[in-house]
Amino acid sequence: GGCGTSASSTSPAAVLVEGCSNAQLAPQVVGAFLHVGEHHGRPIFRGGPTGALIYYFDTRDGEPFCGWWIGPKIGGDQAWCFNDNRASPTPPVTGWRVPWNGPVDAHMRLQLRHGSAAAAS
Repeated sequence: GGCGTSASSTSPAAVLVEGCSNAQLAPQVVGAFLHVGEHHGRPIFRGGPTGALIYYFDTRDGEPFCGWWIGPKIGGDQAWCFNDNRASPTPPVTGWRVPWNGPVDAHMRLQLRHGSAAAAS
């Protein structure tokens, strides 16, 4: 393959979701997510216990929906977590609302993992 990532690409190879304090949603989202593509110009990560997605959505569906999401599919009518930090080029570490229309979960954190482990194909 000749299409390697460009030097300007700073997308993490993986994201670890930790510390979600919502008993209903933690089993859906806590775990490791791998970088699988792009959406609206920012990286998508897939993983966790249920193959969920972490993705960015721009303003095309309206300002309130612009930000980072965790849910079962991109742009679906079901989502579990939302972060309105639209300035972040990668999933924000803190500030996630759980559920997406609820309060910010102060315990939930995302760890961004950079590395070449994902390049072993």
